[in-house]
Amino acid sequence: VTHICPIYDGFCLPRLTRQLAVAGRDITKYLIKLLLLRGYDFNQCVDFETIRMMKEKLCYVGYNIEQEQKLSTETTVMVESYTLPDGRVVKLGGERFEAPEILFQPHLINSDIDNVGVAELLYNTIEAIDIDIRYEFYKCIVVSGGSTMFPGLPSRLEREVKQLYLVRT
Repeated sequence: VTHICPIYDGFCLPRLTRQLAVAGRDITKYLIKLLLLRGYDFNQCVDFETIRMMKEKLCYVGYNIEQEQKLSTETTVMVESYTLPDGRVVKLGGERFEAPEILFQPHLINSDIDNVGVAELLYNTIEAIDIDIRYEFYKCIVVSGGSTMFPGLPSRLEREVKQLYLVRT
Protein backbone atom coordinates (compact mmCIF):
# COMPACT_ATOMS: atom_id res chain seq x y z
CA VAL A 1 0.00 0.00 0.00
CA THR A 2 1.21 3.51 -0.85
CA HIS A 3 0.40 6.28 1.63
CA ILE A 4 0.14 10.02 1.30
CA CYS A 5 0.58 11.64 4.68
CA PRO A 6 0.38 15.44 4.91
CA ILE A 7 2.56 16.96 7.64
CA TYR A 8 2.29 20.57 8.77
CA ASP A 9 4.46 22.22 11.41
CA GLY A 10 5.88 18.82 12.31
CA PHE A 11 2.46 17.24 12.88
CA CYS A 12 0.72 14.63 10.78
CA LEU A 13 -2.80 15.50 9.62
CA PRO A 14 -4.38 12.02 9.98
CA ARG A 15 -7.80 12.98 8.63
CA LEU A 16 -6.11 13.83 5.32
CA THR A 17 -3.96 10.70 5.08
CA ARG A 18 -4.79 8.77 1.91
CA GLN A 19 -3.73 5.40 0.57
CA LEU A 20 -3.36 3.77 -2.81
CA ALA A 21 -3.75 0.00 -3.03
CA VAL A 22 -0.63 -0.31 -5.21
CA ALA A 23 2.97 -0.62 -4.04
CA GLY A 24 6.29 -2.36 -4.76
CA ARG A 25 4.99 -5.93 -4.48
CA ASP A 26 2.30 -5.15 -7.06
CA ILE A 27 4.91 -3.72 -9.43
CA THR A 28 6.95 -6.93 -9.11
CA LYS A 29 3.86 -9.08 -9.79
CA TYR A 30 3.02 -6.95 -12.81
CA LEU A 31 6.59 -7.24 -14.11
CA ILE A 32 6.28 -11.04 -13.84
CA LYS A 33 3.02 -10.87 -15.80
CA LEU A 34 4.61 -8.69 -18.50
CA LEU A 35 7.56 -11.08 -18.82
CA LEU A 36 5.24 -14.09 -19.01
CA LEU A 37 3.39 -12.35 -21.85
CA ARG A 38 6.74 -11.95 -23.63
CA GLY A 39 7.27 -15.71 -23.43
CA TYR A 40 9.65 -15.98 -20.48
CA ASP A 41 8.96 -18.85 -18.09
CA PHE A 42 8.87 -17.87 -14.42
CA ASN A 43 7.43 -19.43 -11.31
CA GLN A 44 5.72 -16.59 -9.45
CA CYS A 45 6.59 -18.05 -6.04
CA VAL A 46 10.15 -19.26 -6.62
CA ASP A 47 11.32 -16.46 -8.92
CA PHE A 48 9.61 -13.56 -7.11
CA GLU A 49 12.80 -12.43 -5.32
CA THR A 50 14.83 -12.61 -8.54
CA ILE A 51 12.26 -10.52 -10.41
CA ARG A 52 12.20 -8.04 -7.51
CA MET A 53 15.97 -7.57 -7.87
CA MET A 54 15.56 -7.20 -11.64
CA LYS A 55 12.89 -4.56 -11.04
CA GLU A 56 15.11 -2.62 -8.65
CA LYS A 57 18.05 -2.68 -11.05
CA LEU A 58 16.36 -2.00 -14.42
CA CYS A 59 12.93 -0.39 -13.99
CA TYR A 60 12.22 3.34 -14.10
CA VAL A 61 9.27 5.70 -14.29
CA GLY A 62 8.80 7.20 -17.74
CA TYR A 63 8.44 10.98 -17.87
CA ASN A 64 6.34 10.88 -21.05
CA ILE A 65 4.70 7.47 -21.32
CA GLU A 66 3.61 7.87 -24.96
CA GLN A 67 7.15 8.76 -26.02
CA GLU A 68 8.57 5.85 -24.01
CA GLN A 69 6.13 3.42 -25.66
CA LYS A 70 7.03 4.71 -29.10
CA LEU A 71 10.76 4.33 -28.39
CA SER A 72 10.33 0.81 -27.04
CA THR A 73 8.36 -0.41 -30.07
CA GLU A 74 10.38 1.33 -32.78
CA THR A 75 13.92 0.94 -31.45
CA THR A 76 16.04 -1.29 -29.26
CA VAL A 77 17.59 1.61 -27.34
CA MET A 78 15.60 0.72 -24.21
CA VAL A 79 16.52 -2.97 -24.13
CA GLU A 80 18.62 -4.06 -21.15
CA SER A 81 19.80 -7.58 -20.34
CA TYR A 82 19.60 -9.24 -16.95
CA THR A 83 21.35 -12.51 -16.16
CA LEU A 84 19.34 -14.81 -13.90
CA PRO A 85 21.03 -16.92 -11.21
CA ASP A 86 20.64 -20.03 -13.42
CA GLY A 87 22.53 -18.33 -16.28
CA ARG A 88 19.55 -17.49 -18.49
CA VAL A 89 19.49 -13.97 -19.91
CA VAL A 90 16.29 -11.93 -19.88
CA LYS A 91 15.95 -8.88 -22.12
CA LEU A 92 13.68 -6.13 -20.87
CA GLY A 93 12.45 -3.35 -23.13
CA GLY A 94 9.15 -1.60 -22.52
CA GLU A 95 8.61 -3.66 -19.37
CA ARG A 96 11.20 -1.45 -17.68
CA PHE A 97 8.77 1.50 -17.55
CA GLU A 98 5.47 -0.37 -17.98
CA ALA A 99 5.71 -2.16 -14.62
CA PRO A 100 6.08 1.00 -12.45
CA GLU A 101 3.39 2.73 -14.53
CA ILE A 102 0.78 1.05 -12.32
CA LEU A 103 1.60 3.65 -9.65
CA PHE A 104 0.12 6.26 -11.98
CA GLN A 105 -2.48 4.03 -13.68
CA PRO A 106 -3.67 1.36 -11.19
CA HIS A 107 -6.37 0.18 -13.60
CA LEU A 108 -3.61 -1.56 -15.59
CA ILE A 109 -3.44 -4.33 -12.98
CA ASN A 110 -7.09 -4.48 -12.05
CA SER A 111 -9.94 -2.89 -13.97
CA ASP A 112 -12.05 -3.09 -10.79
CA ILE A 113 -9.73 -0.67 -9.02
CA ASP A 114 -11.54 2.63 -8.92
CA ASN A 115 -8.53 4.43 -7.50
CA VAL A 116 -6.71 7.28 -9.11
CA GLY A 117 -2.95 7.11 -9.50
CA VAL A 118 -0.41 8.45 -7.04
CA ALA A 119 -0.13 11.88 -8.72
CA GLU A 120 -3.87 12.52 -8.71
CA LEU A 121 -4.19 11.18 -5.16
CA LEU A 122 -1.44 13.59 -4.05
CA TYR A 123 -3.16 16.48 -5.83
CA ASN A 124 -6.55 15.60 -4.29
CA THR A 125 -4.98 15.38 -0.83
CA ILE A 126 -3.38 18.81 -1.12
CA GLU A 127 -6.60 20.31 -2.47
CA ALA A 128 -8.49 18.95 0.57
CA ILE A 129 -6.20 21.00 2.87
CA ASP A 130 -7.27 24.42 4.14
CA ILE A 131 -6.70 26.97 1.40
CA ASP A 132 -4.63 29.22 3.69
CA ILE A 133 -1.83 26.62 4.01
CA ARG A 134 -2.25 24.72 0.74
CA TYR A 135 0.62 26.61 -0.91
CA GLU A 136 3.03 25.27 1.75
CA PHE A 137 2.16 21.71 0.74
CA TYR A 138 2.71 22.38 -2.95
CA LYS A 139 6.10 23.92 -2.08
CA CYS A 140 7.41 20.92 -0.19
CA ILE A 141 6.55 17.39 -1.31
CA VAL A 142 8.72 14.65 0.16
CA VAL A 143 8.63 11.11 -1.23
CA SER A 144 10.06 8.14 0.64
CA GLY A 145 10.01 4.37 0.55
CA GLY A 146 11.13 1.66 -1.82
CA SER A 147 9.06 2.57 -4.87
CA THR A 148 10.19 6.19 -4.71
CA MET A 149 13.70 5.00 -5.63
CA PHE A 150 12.70 4.44 -9.26
CA PRO A 151 14.61 6.84 -11.48
CA GLY A 152 12.20 9.36 -12.98
CA LEU A 153 9.53 9.14 -10.28
CA PRO A 154 10.07 12.59 -8.71
CA SER A 155 10.06 14.44 -12.04
CA ARG A 156 7.00 12.57 -13.34
CA LEU A 157 5.15 13.17 -10.08
CA GLU A 158 6.00 16.87 -10.18
CA ARG A 159 4.93 17.18 -13.82
CA GLU A 160 1.59 15.46 -13.27
CA VAL A 161 0.73 17.38 -10.09
CA LYS A 162 1.55 20.66 -11.88
CA GLN A 163 -0.62 19.61 -14.82
CA LEU A 164 -3.54 18.79 -12.53
CA TYR A 165 -3.10 22.08 -10.69
CA LEU A 166 -3.10 24.11 -13.91
CA VAL A 167 -6.08 22.29 -15.40
CA ARG A 168 -8.30 22.15 -12.32
CA THR A 169 -7.69 25.45 -10.56
